[in-house]
Amino acid sequence: MDIKERNQTGGDAERDAWLTNFYTENHLSYEAFPDKVASPEQLNFIVHMDGEKNYYPCSDELFTAIIEKRADNLLGPAYAEIWDRIQELVSRVVVDTYRRTYMLSLLAIKYQHEITSRVLLPTRLEKRLLGIFTTISDINRPLAAVREQENMRAARFLASTEFRDAFVSRQGLRLDDHSTLNDIDLQVHLLKLQRLLLLSTVQALWQGNADKADINAIMNTTISGDGWRWFAGKLRSILLSSKRAYLLWIAGQSGEIVFDLAIIRLLMNLGIKVILAVKQDFFYRRISFGDILEDPVLEKAMAGATLISDAAISKNRLLHLLHEDNKLLVISDGTGEQFNPLRTSVTFARSFKEADLVINRCPGSRVCMNNRFRFTRDMISFVREDEGQIRVSLQKHHPAAIRFSESDLRAKAQYLINMAKKEKHRGRKIMFYSAIVGSIPGQLAMAKKILNVFVEYLRSTIDDIVIINPGEYFEEGMDADDIMYMWEIFQRSGVIDIWRFQTVADVEKAFELMGDKVPPEWTGKDATYSTGCTKEMEIAMDIQKKYPEMQLIGPPWEKFQRRREYGVGKLYDRALADGA
Repeated sequence: MDIKERNQTGGDAERDAWLTNFYTENHLSYEAFPDKVASPEQLNFIVHMDGEKNYYPCSDELFTAIIEKRADNLLGPAYAEIWDRIQELVSRVVVDTYRRTYMLSLLAIKYQHEITSRVLLPTRLEKRLLGIFTTISDINRPLAAVREQENMRAARFLASTEFRDAFVSRQGLRLDDHSTLNDIDLQVHLLKLQRLLLLSTVQALWQGNADKADINAIMNTTISGDGWRWFAGKLRSILLSSKRAYLLWIAGQSGEIVFDLAIIRLLMNLGIKVILAVKQDFFYRRISFGDILEDPVLEKAMAGATLISDAAISKNRLLHLLHEDNKLLVISDGTGEQFNPLRTSVTFARSFKEADLVINRCPGSRVCMNNRFRFTRDMISFVREDEGQIRVSLQKHHPAAIRFSESDLRAKAQYLINMAKKEKHRGRKIMFYSAIVGSIPGQLAMAKKILNVFVEYLRSTIDDIVIINPGEYFEEGMDADDIMYMWEIFQRSGVIDIWRFQTVADVEKAFELMGDKVPPEWTGKDATYSTGCTKEMEIAMDIQKKYPEMQLIGPPWEKFQRRREYGVGKLYDRALADGA
């Protein structure tokens, strides 16, 4: 049995039960923890599942060992390492003897309880123990003083004359008679970026004193390897492109973050829009959202940045912020643990989906990369190996991952707008028909059939009207985020003369035309049962204020109040799915 088969159910009941136990015990099951675990649609923003149902944030080796109940040799040392880190943390930050003993005893009890089953992933164990510690200790931003001091030392170094003189040195530039200005410009920026990356490996810069001669030598070391060459080529293509590039930067640790921000400023000066993702909660020396708000060095370095505290920002709002002037966007990934796509926030998932490239600076994320799953976006990892040595690893996106960029969606919307304007010029009216598509779980195929049958009926009975059926413009790979974004551009263009929303009578007529009775799941259903249609009714009423002559046909607004927000990457309200 290969690794893919081990992650599928339906063959061996006992093994399937153990597999389910793995996902529930690790709090990785969306069905069991819908408020904490990413839905399949949200996960697909980050990981290309290739038709599979379950994702695991660990290595293939560890997953296989746990499912086959032979993971003791792997889990034992990993658990012990985590306990050592927790013990060191508590001993360092809890001053009172009684509180320290109490905390260690409580955590030891929890630790022993959690490791007994030999099914808990080390990363999830650490998250639980840290959660208990931060909740009960009542310490505001543990290790904050350490992180702030490291950031201050790094910032002081970057402000020094010694750094500035070495940083702008021409050493390392390769110029010849054939070098164009574009070549020289790219070379200069890559050299600066390379120097900052290499300096970010010198932990002595923020943990103590570093030898000046060694620093100069490190800054003029050459980064090589396939990953770096790919990144240089990618950066070149971005700079030569007329399209605005979006980059998601997954932040690392204190000290290092100061160099990261210097690199980010370089990239932004090149016209690249950057989204910086930090931790939501405490995770040792990793930078968190609290650090961004309270660390003086980071506050100064990020002056003017837009901080997004909304954990579930909409696609439209995110793109609106990306369109604004060249400000750094700062988000949290929604977690206090190693990179785990199943536990990240909606905002992080949407940022990942919109990015042209993801830069990873968290070394622990390799636990999510040493497996067979592939991401939806290219990811470059910059990982420190030693002082002055950095590993640049490329993980290319899954070849089957389909991306509809913002410009793609705008172009599709503009095509429809131009088509509608031509028809209006010929004297025809434009009707847009909003109907249930994916709003009833398990009824997607039937919803499309009802939509198509009824629209064809309207076309056969109404003259000189062009009826826009959204179902006819769906393309493989589109999710609700893409669809809603594209249609809103069309809808707000002012070309719609009649906006019709599906009624109960429409559904009944469609089944009559199909020669069938209305089944129970469709009885009484209309556009008010669709969260997507609810959003569209809000848009329609807003547009009607600007274009009063536009007609609205369908259920009254009051009946739409049952649906407030469509699910991430899908067209149905989660409350409907939960009650199904």
